[in-house]
Amino acid sequence: MRRPGKSGARGQRGFTLIEILVALFIFLTGVTGILALMTTALALHRDGLHVARATRQLDDVIARLQRQVSDGGHRQPGGEDWQDVAAEKLPDGTWCSVHFVPPAGVEPLVAEIRLAGSQAGLPATRPVRAVLSEGHQPEKEVQRLREARTRATGEKP
Repeated sequence: MRRPGKSGARGQRGFTLIEILVALFIFLTGVTGILALMTTALALHRDGLHVARATRQLDDVIARLQRQVSDGGHRQPGGEDWQDVAAEKLPDGTWCSVHFVPPAGVEPLVAEIRLAGSQAGLPATRPVRAVLSEGHQPEKEVQRLREARTRATGEKP
């Protein structure tokens, strides 16, 4: 005769090895996905910090250029053309180059500024254009010139 309770109780205790392996597989799949998301988030955060740093540096370079141009700097010896800055190392170790786009007629002076981590990387970076003025122009005039340039080039403001 079979004893009630012994054979039935033995099969109901704990988990089988297959159940544990399936649970571990599901758990590790979730952990792997979370780790992948974290590494992506950290990379995007690092890129955002680099963009913010470059924006601050660009603002500083534009302000310095505006002061120098307003004071008559960056002129060729004849006074007709503008003298480019081939490569200049900024205080934080970043490299900067400036190319002045010759103004035509009543257009304002435009500078193409490049920032890079190394001097060799300057030619490969995309230039940022900045409108400079030779004198201290009112803010409304600068805004009017930017809007005219935007309409002429079809760029978004």
